[in-house]
Amino acid sequence: SEERFSRNAESLAILAQDNKSSHQNDHDPMRPYLSSDQLALDTEIKYAKCIRLQMAGLWDETAKLYTIIANRGHPTAQLHLGKQYVHGNGVDEDYVQAYKWFSLSDTAIGKHFIKLISEDMSNEQIKEAKNLVKNFKPVYK
Repeated sequence: SEERFSRNAESLAILAQDNKSSHQNDHDPMRPYLSSDQLALDTEIKYAKCIRLQMAGLWDETAKLYTIIANRGHPTAQLHLGKQYVHGNGVDEDYVQAYKWFSLSDTAIGKHFIKLISEDMSNEQIKEAKNLVKNFKPVYK
């Protein structure tokens, strides 16, 4: 239930605060959310909050949180953010941005979505999206 989930998230947040000597992990540089236990935990808590906000239809708040964790390299958040750009939920409809996030997710479903939206994109838009992917710099915060 929602209450049990909130208690579990609070317990995890307390553990993260208590564990000030955050463990550093080897990770893919495009997935900085895996760089430390504390950042990974914070990312997963934010992701869980996004799911609840999305279910409530609070698209603006969902987009803000998905943007934070998508920039940390969370592949599922990148997929969801890409879908928000396709449908204009909480963000302006933008296939170039959607393409970027689908591509950065580096998933089979992301590739499928790229194939679908590419049919409605100009060559110039696809080129712009690929350039955004090439120049993407993940965020460690």
